[in-house]
Amino acid sequence: MNIFENIPPFRQGKNEIYDCRENCFLKYYTDVSEKEIAIRLEQLTSAGFHKVFSNNLYGNRFFTFSNGETTVTALFTPCDGILRVTAQKNACLPAFEFQPVKKLCDTVFYCFENDHSLIDCGMCLLIQCCDYSFFIVDSGHYFQINDNDRIHKFMRERTPEGQKIVIAGWFITHAHSDHISKLLDFLKYNCDDVIIEGFYSNLLSENYQDDDWNREEKLLAEKLFYALEKHPADKIKLHSGQRFYIRNLEIDVLCTHEDIYPEKIRDFNDCSSVITVKAENTKIFIPGDASALVSETLEKRYGKNLECDIVQVSHHGHSGLSPEVYQMLNAKVAVFPVTRIKFDEEYPVQEANRLIISLADEYFISSDGTVKITLPYKKGSAVQLCDETFEDFEKIKRLWGYTYTLERIDELYKLFIKNGGNINEVTLPCDKEGYIETTQWLK
Repeated sequence: MNIFENIPPFRQGKNEIYDCRENCFLKYYTDVSEKEIAIRLEQLTSAGFHKVFSNNLYGNRFFTFSNGETTVTALFTPCDGILRVTAQKNACLPAFEFQPVKKLCDTVFYCFENDHSLIDCGMCLLIQCCDYSFFIVDSGHYFQINDNDRIHKFMRERTPEGQKIVIAGWFITHAHSDHISKLLDFLKYNCDDVIIEGFYSNLLSENYQDDDWNREEKLLAEKLFYALEKHPADKIKLHSGQRFYIRNLEIDVLCTHEDIYPEKIRDFNDCSSVITVKAENTKIFIPGDASALVSETLEKRYGKNLECDIVQVSHHGHSGLSPEVYQMLNAKVAVFPVTRIKFDEEYPVQEANRLIISLADEYFISSDGTVKITLPYKKGSAVQLCDETFEDFEKIKRLWGYTYTLERIDELYKLFIKNGGNINEVTLPCDKEGYIETTQWLK
């Protein structure tokens, strides 16, 4: 059955319906005026829908209506005169109203050091809310073998003894393996003393045909969809224009794959959902791996309203958001979820990275150690915790074919030790080719 059959038609004629997953579908209208928006809202009210939420996000108008069974959202973007209408059965909605939270601890943002022994990607961000609960973004790659345990241990150490770890929300930017794999393992192995209250996402359908999403990635995404469906926590589908609250965090949704339609998503990274998180007068911009098409949307829709305090650099500092977006963000702190090796390789060729650093007061590379920023952010207050993981160069060569000079390896060892790394917990590349000689200074 067409879910739009019982919803008043905005205009006569046929409109292509876009499948947004999770029994959610979208219709798209062009050349819409403000007057027509008022008519549309009146139509929904007359058909028995009541307004649940409305928001004006930097001039972009968003509405949520429900009749108890079907939830309808409407997003009007005046920059292009487009109205996007979604309809979803039995939708789980986020908390649109702020509820006061007793402060028990500082609110702290962390850019987690994923294990980069075998791979240079992977991303996990955590925010500890003021009541000790956590808001998590993504997780890590399946080659970061023990990171589900490391993420659990990290939260366990920051949760009062005798209390369960509370994950107030787990946000999934998109379904690439280096962002979802460790979430799957966490759900399988690490939940005995954990309460997960909700998952937040707007994931692209596994049936979506794009040139960049290979079969391995699709199968992994299907496993994630299945795991989330089985889990008892709330599953909240995000739409651009929403503003909702998790503990003392205020979260705005700026872009999802719905905003790219009807343009074809050729780069799967452009299905990343983009949010900002505000807490303690600090604004954090989180784009996942968003790329060129998302950049266009953000630039024309928000402009300088994007300005923030902390930015997670998109796509690990590889080709991601445009320099123009980073200029608008004008962040004071930039965190790169990537290895020092890859950062140094790409710095000369990535204009965006050089611009980010020129604008920021400080920047951090996650492989040097987990970044800790207590909120509200104050210049110079960010710290980097001890470096916990180090490249296994012999395995990296076998896996990926990457080779590095002995001089470069020696530089990285020295940096690892300088950053508080424990050389006894890493694999030293010692053989007859000279590795022992280059590491004599460690003995």
